[in-house]
Amino acid sequence: MRIDAGGKQCPIPVIMAKKELEAGAQDVEIIVDGQAQIDNLARLGDALGRPTTSEALGDKFLVKFANGETKVGAVVAEAGSYAVFFNKDSIGTNEGELGRNLVKMAIFTLSEAENIPSYVLFMNEGVKLVTGVEPQIIENLNTLIEKGTQVLVCGTCLNYYELTDKIQVGTVSNMYDILGAMQEVSKVIKL
Repeated sequence: MRIDAGGKQCPIPVIMAKKELEAGAQDVEIIVDGQAQIDNLARLGDALGRPTTSEALGDKFLVKFANGETKVGAVVAEAGSYAVFFNKDSIGTNEGELGRNLVKMAIFTLSEAENIPSYVLFMNEGVKLVTGVEPQIIENLNTLIEKGTQVLVCGTCLNYYELTDKIQVGTVSNMYDILGAMQEVSKVIKL
């Protein structure tokens, strides 16, 4: 089965593929525009037990899912697990120096905590925080990653702010994965 998702923004290709895979389809292939979609589909394939391969197809790419049984099932939140969500590049209503200092100290505090978040999620203007504007933030996020935190960054937001090539930490992701992370944990803290 070949799905044409060319020109479709994430997470639409992921959702299209997931629907077919969970319905038991075999020989699933999907046409996408670029590396971000390839990476998103690879994460989906890994999560469902159907790893992917990809190849160029003219100016597009063809992602193929391995045949086999698809792992299907609801994710149960681990007690005490949490995610931290940044949708701005500052904390509070002050978007000046105070707000930027607060976000820097919040990420530092998370990196020093015993109970680290399962996820740190960045959307909207929050994606600016992973571009190296503040080196301490990059250092502290890398510390969190080393301790086991997953850092997911909205690819659509990076594209909107023309920052895709400036990301210094985290995984370029999509709405499907970010909302899935929120559903997986027992609470989400929005800063």
